[in-house]
Amino acid sequence: MSAEPDMIPGIYNYCDRWCERCAYTSRCLQYQIESEEDQSGEALRDFDALNAQFWQDMGEALVHAMRLIRELAEREGIKPEDIEKETLFSEHGVSLHHTAREHPCAHAALLYSGMVNDWFAAHNDYSGAEESLLTSPPQVLEEHFQVIRHYQYFIYPKIVRAIEGRMAYPVSAHQDSPQNDASGTAKISLIVIDRSLAAWSVLYGEYPVYEDKTLSILVHLDRLRRSIEVVFPSARAFIRPGFDA
Repeated sequence: MSAEPDMIPGIYNYCDRWCERCAYTSRCLQYQIESEEDQSGEALRDFDALNAQFWQDMGEALVHAMRLIRELAEREGIKPEDIEKETLFSEHGVSLHHTAREHPCAHAALLYSGMVNDWFAAHNDYSGAEESLLTSPPQVLEEHFQVIRHYQYFIYPKIVRAIEGRMAYPVSAHQDSPQNDASGTAKISLIVIDRSLAAWSVLYGEYPVYEDKTLSILVHLDRLRRSIEVVFPSARAFIRPGFDA
């Protein structure tokens, strides 16, 4: 199967592990092997096209998220250039850790998972609804909740893996060659954070009672995103098989 011309070699190495939302299932060997459904190639291609449109819409939502964060920052008197510089650590403190799990980015990713749980718990406590947002989200927002929940625990292990890869080799090696596993893993982490930011930006306007909590999450994710870009300056340039080439 791997020799078939439609298959993209290695596409599954730097994906987000969300086959139900992938636009390349018809060209992924991993999916073909693991899928228990008997689907024709034509059916898979139609399925992929729908998912491609979904992520295009999410990309537009990301633009809105970035605009929202800057508007709120300006409202608080924070200059745009200060937002650009803000990260989770000082430049001199990047290497002051002994393991990948002690890195500030890893801590921030783990903290984010808890912030998501707190947000949903606060909603359920406030509404007193018999059905929570976890089990019965509003239909118009269901896809955004799916994005948040799918990626909630995805970010931390990916960041840890990327940092472990960076620690195993000199920094100069990563700067000279962006096509390494650490950069590729950091890139999918960034993509997942981008998508999560987009989803949260939609929820911000839909739940005014939780605006403060939602804003805290948006700012936290934005700082994490910028921090990863500092630690892995070549990550965005990494070419993922199939997705970027």
